[in-house]
Amino acid sequence: MMEQLTFSSFDKKLDETFANLSFEQSLFFGAWNATYLYNKYAKHLLELEDEEGYEILTEALAYLWDAVDKTTSIDEEEVDEQIERLHEIDIAELDHDEANGAGVVKLIECLESSLVYIEEQNYEFIKACAYIPIDVADVIMTNELGLDTNDPNKHIQHPLMKAELEPELNMMDYLKSHEVVSSKDKHLFREH
Repeated sequence: MMEQLTFSSFDKKLDETFANLSFEQSLFFGAWNATYLYNKYAKHLLELEDEEGYEILTEALAYLWDAVDKTTSIDEEEVDEQIERLHEIDIAELDHDEANGAGVVKLIECLESSLVYIEEQNYEFIKACAYIPIDVADVIMTNELGLDTNDPNKHIQHPLMKAELEPELNMMDYLKSHEVVSSKDKHLFREH
């Protein structure tokens, strides 16, 4: 691991990694983060009786993995349709200051960033996916644990933050050494 991890060193590692990965490897990372968030938070929509929203999330995630596995040819119109459907989910009912609500909102962001990456092929959209689970951890640390998170590096060693950062760092190292990745690898480095 790095000497003393800071958010600026994490950001630098993201740039160094994704500037050199293939489209499929980068898309895998976005879908991998989305899967993690989906498994933790998507069922919150079912608790709110939003079956349609849950179905939209499920279909968008399945589409991303199909794109990673190349089981479907990428059609820009279909990508746009997936993005538009994500916008149909009513996030007004969600409490953005608690983990479940923030988790669903951030899952939507992660799915959308990954879908936009398919069209734009700019790794900044995948880099954004790296920060999304960290944003949820920040909500938990701030609102549920009552920590002052104004200085992000102050709590970067907190077990909750490390639990988000370490799997991502491990996955980036894995991607650098494995050119071919597929949906069968989606459970690596994280408990689901």
